[in-house]
Formats: sequence, C-alpha cells, structure tokens
Amino acid sequence: MNRIFRLPKGGLYLHSQKEFVKNLPIRNAVLPPIAVVPMVQPDGNEVTCLVHVGDSVQEGVLIGKGKGKHSLHIHSPIPGTVRDIRNIPLPSGMEAPAVFIELGGEFDRLGKKEVVYPWRSLSHRELKTLLIEKGIVDGNFPLDGPLELLIINGMEVEPYLCSTYRILMERSDAILEGVRILQKLLDPARTLVVLEDKAEEVQASLGASLGNEQMEGKEGGSGKQIELVLLEGKYPAGDTEQLVNIFFHQKVTPKKSFGEMGVMVVDIATTFAVYEGVALRKPLMERIITVSGKAIKRPANLKVRIGTPIMDIIEECGGLTQAPVKVVCGGPFRGLGIFDLRTPVTREMSGILFLTKAEIHPGVRTSCINCGKCIEVCPEGLHPARLFKWIDHGFYKEALEDSLLGCTECGCCAFVCPSRIPLVQGFQVGKIHAAKLLNTKSIKDQPNG
Repeated sequence: MNRIFRLPKGGLYLHSQKEFVKNLPIRNAVLPPIAVVPMVQPDGNEVTCLVHVGDSVQEGVLIGKGKGKHSLHIHSPIPGTVRDIRNIPLPSGMEAPAVFIELGGEFDRLGKKEVVYPWRSLSHRELKTLLIEKGIVDGNFPLDGPLELLIINGMEVEPYLCSTYRILMERSDAILEGVRILQKLLDPARTLVVLEDKAEEVQASLGASLGNEQMEGKEGGSGKQIELVLLEGKYPAGDTEQLVNIFFHQKVTPKKSFGEMGVMVVDIATTFAVYEGVALRKPLMERIITVSGKAIKRPANLKVRIGTPIMDIIEECGGLTQAPVKVVCGGPFRGLGIFDLRTPVTREMSGILFLTKAEIHPGVRTSCINCGKCIEVCPEGLHPARLFKWIDHGFYKEALEDSLLGCTECGCCAFVCPSRIPLVQGFQVGKIHAAKLLNTKSIKDQPNG
C-alpha cells in the first residue's frame, strides 16, 4: 500500500468539516413514532405497494415490490399499523406515494440476539436471491462471472460526511465479509479496496481485520486476494467514473456500461448491507448517516431507520442552534436541498446537513469573465463555461457534440466560479433536453450518463 494514486486531472483540495464528527461513534437513533416509507425507486420509478390502510405489519416485512429487473424491494422499517398512504415531496423535487406506519407491536430483530448464518456453501443463485429478497440489489445485479475488476469504494472526500469512515472503523470485519460475499457472486480477477491516503486509522483497522482473517485461514467463495490501495483525497476522487478511470484499463465512456466493461464499483454502505443481508438475513431498513452543519446543536453519526422524518433527526440531535439557511440531504456537492422537514430518510441518504449562511457563501450571479478556472478543475477535461453557453442559448445538439454526457455533475466548476454561474443546474437541464434528442425516456437510460 505504499503507492498513492491520484486524479489524472482537475479536482479540488477541500477544507475538511469532519474533524469533530468523525470521532463520534455510530449510535442508534430513537425509533420514529411514525415511519414514512416512500414507494419509489432511487431512479424515480414507483413500486407496487403491497399494504393497505389499517394493515398490521411486522419489522422487515415486504411492503413494496419492485417492478422489473431494475427495481428494488422495500421493507417495513418498524412494526406497526399502516395509518395512511399518500403522496409526499422527496428531496429530488418529485412527489411519490408513501406508506405511513405507526409504531406498535413486537420487534423481530431489535433487542434480540444477532444470529450469523453460514453462507460459504450457498450457490451464486442462492446468494443473489437472498440479496434481491432483502432489497439490497435489483434483479439486474450480475450473476454470471467472471468480472475483471471489483472496486470497493472506501473514499469519502465530500466535506462533512463521515458515515463511510465510521463503518470502516467500527465494522471492518463485516466489510471484509461483505467483500468475500461479493467475490463469490462476481468472481472478479482482482478485488481492490480503495482508501483515502490520509485515513491512517481506517487503513490500520481494515489491515488488521484482513490480517486476522488470513491468520484464521478464512477464504471467500473464490479464495481471491483483497488488495488495499490508497488514493489521494482530492474531490471528486471517490466518484465511480474516476475510480474506474484510475484503476481500470478501459476509459469510461457514455456509450458503454460498467458491466460491459467487466468492472463493478460498490460503496461501503452497500458492502455492509450485503453482509447484513446474507450473513444476518436482514432486510435493508436502516441507514447510517452523518448529521452535521453549524445549525445543528449536536452533530452525530446515527443508525437511522429508513422512513424517519428529518424533524425527528433534529430532535435526536438536540434541536437547532439557529434557523438553517439550507438543509441538504447528502454532501454539499452531490446532495439535494430540501424545503420540508417532514421529508423522510431514504436508502440513498449518506448525511443530513443543516447549513448556516456562513457555510454556504451565497452570491449573486454575474456574467462569465472567461477566467478558465472551471476548465482547470474539471476532472473530465471538459470546457464547462462553453457547455453552459450552448445550453443557456438552447443549442442542445451542440452541447451533446461538445461532450455534455461526459459531465458527471461533480460540481467542481460551480464551486470555483467567481461569477456564481449555476453550471451544474445548467448541465442537468441540458441533459433533460438531450434525452429528448436521443429519443429516450431519461438521460439515465444512457450507460454511465
């Protein structure tokens, strides 16, 4: 692990906002009196709701069934009674139906002794079926190997967020077990666990767990080696496309999916969920998140039941010190701002930030001064200012020809823009119009788009 890999171009060195919260152990959040569980997929598609108002549900029972191969099943995060099913606003800005479950009844898991099930004798198909049933992967998850490269993404370079760091520190053994399960499923020729170069504690923790595993003679289904590699903590080094470009022999292009390339990138939260789904037979009904920002009284790393309203998280953390100027679900670069504190925690959330005016540095948009800073920091080597001008004037075909689909919306360009031009929002609008030109339902239908 001596060599430190780096972004080939662009990127930002960011001032960390993690110093205090990263040292706070993960703790269980109080269970919500009412869990609000959206019946929607991460890509925005709805699922089939299996419950009705008045139904009693158990902890972890299936309440939403995915439609098609790209859909994930949804489970009840708490036991109780379905009190309502109605549309709610989501962080993405769309509305979706949600199941309101009032807490009540006995828990099947909470407070019970954890049972670890043997899995090494299970077949590929049995492992995949388990992960689909537990809502961790969809039906399109690869089954037939071999895969050339499996990358476990242990990077967390957005400011504020520490959930990946805490999972690696506290459950490195579970992460390694999750990697072994993925190795058996995917049969990769190589497996890399990518860690930030300055996260010495994580390197030591994972290295020790890997050493213990080898001393005990444990092997995964494939018996393949796990390599720990270091990557400079320069944003957006943890992006999937960047990891593939750095560690794989093929360059990511919008025309080819990762599966077609023979590579897969799995984040730490998903790896942990894979372990729990297979070894503990546990459905995905919790999420470990970082709660931070100067407007929250007690920042924390919390294990939260999916469906917990954000207002309950505020109470859990001692309330607000002042009214936040912006509440963000996720990181400040990739996250989504919300306007309703009744919004629930979803399976995609890695954090909730309560930001003050001093933290967001608001400014007024002015004309582009052609300083070139956006070009310098773009990790994809694009010309953001020119792309934005194409889109701003309605020339969407020209923007497509100018590599619009190569933009990963990392936000580096907007961060350094002295004119406060909403570059990322412009690219998002451009991709919506580009999807129409490409005659697809969504730009997300394009591989890696």
